[in-house]
Amino acid sequence: MKKLIEKLYQQIDLKHLAVILGFIFLSLGVNYPILQNKKLIQSDSIQYSGMARQLQEHRREKGEDTYWVDNAFGGMPTYQLGAKYPYDILTPIHKIVRLLPHPTYLLFLYLLGSYVFILSLGYRKRYAILGALAYGLSTYLLIIIQVGHNTKAQAMGYLPFVFAAIHYLFRSKSFMGIVLTALAMAMQIRANHYQMTYYMLFLLSIYIGLYAWDNYKQGKIQHLIQNLMRLGVAGVLAIALNATSLLATSEYTKFSTRGKSELTLDVQGNPVAPRTGLPYDYITQFSYGIFESFNLIIPRIQGGASMENLGTDSSLYKNLIQRGATPVQAKQFTTNVPTYWGDQPILEAPAYIGIVVVFLSILALFFPWTTTKRWLVGGILLSLLLSWGKNFPLLTQLFIDYVPLYTKFRAVSSIQVILEFCFPILAMIGLHHFFNQPKTIAKEALKKGILFFLGVLILLSFAPGFLSFSGTNDAYYASVFGAEIMQKIVEAREEIYWEDLRRAWLFTLISSAFLYAFLIKKLKETTSFLFIALFVVVDLLQVSNRYLDRDLYVSTNQAKNTMVATPIDLSIQQDRTYYRVYEPSLGLQGARTAYFHNTIGGYHGAKPRRLEEFMTLLQAQEKEEMLNILNIKYIIYEDANGKPKAYRNSENLGPAWFVKTLIPKASSDDIYQSLTATDFKENALIDKSNSSLKLSYTLDSLASIDMTSLEPEEKVYAIKTKEEGFVVFSEMYYKNGWKAYIGEKEVPIYSVNYLLRGIQVPKGEYSVTFKFEPKVLQTGGVIQLLAFLFLVGFIVMGIREEVISFKN
Repeated sequence: MKKLIEKLYQQIDLKHLAVILGFIFLSLGVNYPILQNKKLIQSDSIQYSGMARQLQEHRREKGEDTYWVDNAFGGMPTYQLGAKYPYDILTPIHKIVRLLPHPTYLLFLYLLGSYVFILSLGYRKRYAILGALAYGLSTYLLIIIQVGHNTKAQAMGYLPFVFAAIHYLFRSKSFMGIVLTALAMAMQIRANHYQMTYYMLFLLSIYIGLYAWDNYKQGKIQHLIQNLMRLGVAGVLAIALNATSLLATSEYTKFSTRGKSELTLDVQGNPVAPRTGLPYDYITQFSYGIFESFNLIIPRIQGGASMENLGTDSSLYKNLIQRGATPVQAKQFTTNVPTYWGDQPILEAPAYIGIVVVFLSILALFFPWTTTKRWLVGGILLSLLLSWGKNFPLLTQLFIDYVPLYTKFRAVSSIQVILEFCFPILAMIGLHHFFNQPKTIAKEALKKGILFFLGVLILLSFAPGFLSFSGTNDAYYASVFGAEIMQKIVEAREEIYWEDLRRAWLFTLISSAFLYAFLIKKLKETTSFLFIALFVVVDLLQVSNRYLDRDLYVSTNQAKNTMVATPIDLSIQQDRTYYRVYEPSLGLQGARTAYFHNTIGGYHGAKPRRLEEFMTLLQAQEKEEMLNILNIKYIIYEDANGKPKAYRNSENLGPAWFVKTLIPKASSDDIYQSLTATDFKENALIDKSNSSLKLSYTLDSLASIDMTSLEPEEKVYAIKTKEEGFVVFSEMYYKNGWKAYIGEKEVPIYSVNYLLRGIQVPKGEYSVTFKFEPKVLQTGGVIQLLAFLFLVGFIVMGIREEVISFKN
């Protein structure tokens, strides 16, 4: 045993521990306000706190999760709000990384994952460290942390681990290859950003396809089949370890805007093409411009972010002073200048990869090609072309029509995360080739790389003569600032174009000089490498720091009060009955209301589809009385002076009510089109397939419905009536999980009025109970438990293999 321990110790490189500690310190350094006991305020996290308010309250008060909440969208499952599931072994693993404070751990994940992957390719630690820095410090990956895209950041943090594990699996026949691949893929899926997982599968397809082709050419068919089977086992295990989340998400998708719409007519009654996902305009709303993609190397080639701080050295600032503005006024104006003139609605920051990183990547292309290089280049090209969206409609429409699930995701520009991953790896391959190939080959590659890159920069130097520097929103800005100021903003856009172009020239020429100095033996390899590494880091941090706002870090007390109740909110909260509040100014786009009240609004990428269609019809036809069936008791609006006011809706029908008549309709379209012309106080719209239902009822004038228990997953109503009746409940109809009981007897729940629940009730005095008991939790839990047992079995076999290997 002593010899075994000694041999194991010899296999451990303690330098890796030093690198990991370095990554921790760097992550803390980039997020240095954390060391001052401050917390980062993230815009999306604030919205999430509103959406998940009831889930968090239930967790604190009951010590358990609820899988349904009432505070957002009139009621929805918590599957996409951070619900915890039984038999989850992945969260404890993730908590190891979470020992670092938020958001430090996200940057650490970027760094560690890419470091491990580059090492798995067989490159030295110095290349792995630099590649990790190039990946982790790229502008886009840092900005998604700042704005609160935490699940996306987690997915991108675990992505390199997936490729590292698969690379190990293909090189080793050990059971540990299956274990590591299963865990890496499971953790990436667990991040719960399925769009990132979907894009990862695109890159994996290229990777595996080229690997398979290489094995086929070499006649290693049996080897290929065995490895693909082992990869398949790992993939199945990874999916099974996330079974509950995946099954629940699949179930909810059909209910959300990502699912198929049953409508074939629009709000005006005109035919529309049926769709099974998001509409084309919504999918491609955030499409990268073809010219805009040069911001990978020149960050402000189309103005940078939507709003840029031009500072007091800008000509715009000086012009404002000349026009009579005070220094304070001029500085305040130049802090937020609309410099972006691209086509996207909003841009937090350009997806800057780094001029030196891209230069080294281009350099890699002029050395002998390898399979690794091919799949990286393939990933870059596919990612770039698909990110153009509506600007490259031929390819985009092809994917929409023929690639499964492509219409389930919006913001096609997000696929640039793939090139964010590929470029730093390719750059390290280029740098490694440069230092390790014969100098004659390296010199020729450097010459071609410089000529190509400088050719691009020369073309961009002539481009301003053909550019307008005008954006689609300039007419609006001109109406706000005036035509003369707007013209100065256009001039400022051209100035920052030239500023960043000059910067690109400088970094390219100096980097080339350091590489050339190595070739002519003026610098040693280590010195040249360190200078290149320094320029990579300085380049990335310099640009990223333009967009990282450390003022978003606030004290703990401030962080707890990001949502502040207004006097109107506090006044409404004095009403202890069960009702909803609606803010028309937010509609279905903000979660502020959900933080203080139950509401039909919210903030989520996958809204309940029928609710969105319902509100679209209401707004198009201006039939605000439709709100009465949603138990909206208060409407918050702004008066003429911009002050919030609360209107009490006296026409609100409340939590539940008896109706006199059921009106059967032949289709969802018929129900939808009838919503604006129905008296909901006495009538309810149903699908005529419910033929067993009685259509006419006698109303008991003394009948009563009272809520006696109100929990997100269980609602109890005390009903008293002398007549058989039909009751409409102002609760969202969700067929998967909700059950209704009269006394102890289960009764069917019907979909009424397009989006609500209804049940038929007998005469008498009794209780009606709604319980949310989703089967998906039980099914998913069993699958996850079995997956865990299989994983343990593979781990045991893998450890046994390693022990035997060490002994030998």
